[in-house]
Amino acid sequence: MGEVVNGVSLDSLTTEESLYKLLDATEDFDERKKVRNRLRQLQAELRAQREEAMRKREQEREEMILQRKRDAEEQKRRMLAMYDQMAKSAPAGAPKVMDINIYKNAEPSPAPVEPPPKRDLVEEAIQQRQKEAIERKRKLLAAYDAAAKSGQPGPKTADFDAINESTSAPVTPVEKKPVDCTFGSIIPKPAQSNQKLSAKAKFQQMDAVQNKQTPSRPNFQTRGAGVTRSASDIKDMLLQWCKSKTREYEQVDITNFSTSWNDGMAFCALIHHFYPDAFEFESLNPKNRRYNFDLAFRTAEEKADIAPLLDVEDMVIMKKPDWKCVFTYVQSFYRKLHDKD
Repeated sequence: MGEVVNGVSLDSLTTEESLYKLLDATEDFDERKKVRNRLRQLQAELRAQREEAMRKREQEREEMILQRKRDAEEQKRRMLAMYDQMAKSAPAGAPKVMDINIYKNAEPSPAPVEPPPKRDLVEEAIQQRQKEAIERKRKLLAAYDAAAKSGQPGPKTADFDAINESTSAPVTPVEKKPVDCTFGSIIPKPAQSNQKLSAKAKFQQMDAVQNKQTPSRPNFQTRGAGVTRSASDIKDMLLQWCKSKTREYEQVDITNFSTSWNDGMAFCALIHHFYPDAFEFESLNPKNRRYNFDLAFRTAEEKADIAPLLDVEDMVIMKKPDWKCVFTYVQSFYRKLHDKD
């Protein structure tokens, strides 16, 4: 039991105020000493309590600061996750979708659960039939292939019994027919080439045909005259004929079968002489060489049925055309049109 002063237990006094009152009411030295000791003890206890409270408050404050820091980092993480999910929600340039649940709950919204697709029995039956038909076709082709590879060349017989037994679906019986596996029936005939020949190639073909049909040294004869003429005479005669038909056309001066024809104006003038309504010659320009060649060759083919032995692209490229090519083509004009005047 604790000490008693003036009938009051000192341990029961827990405040400084009550101890100070007891100290003022006590006159005995020893008793006052006891009260002071109790007062110092109480002050030490109160000081320790205050220090403990301060330490706890400081610790709580530090924990609160750390918690706020963690909350800020978590908020930042959720924000970045939300924007990242939004960026991945659609391709570049398309509208984006922001899922706020990622920011609130730190996880994306659950995807809507789609109900399982309804089974279409009719569609499944059709697909099954298609698969069976493809399988039967594969086996039929395999039977034909096996028949073609068996034995010597000649008519073969494909065995369809094994195919009918292996197929699950009923197959209409196929009449056994001999399969012709000869070399001629398998190898297709080579297709004819539709590649456009150049002017040079055309003349080479014409020369080859002419060399087969005519002697090595042909004689050039005038029409119905029965008089033998040289190649030079034929060339000069054809040149004079062209000059006579194009004499009235400006910007056309035919002196040879090469440079006089390199802008297409001579061809246009020659065909325009016989078909003046086909186009307007006065509107032509010697600088438009490609247009002039195309117009002349196309008009000659459509109006006079003259085959385009010259190629437009070749004539545009050549500043000095090959006189043999031009001479041969102009001969077609003479043969078709010399009786037209």
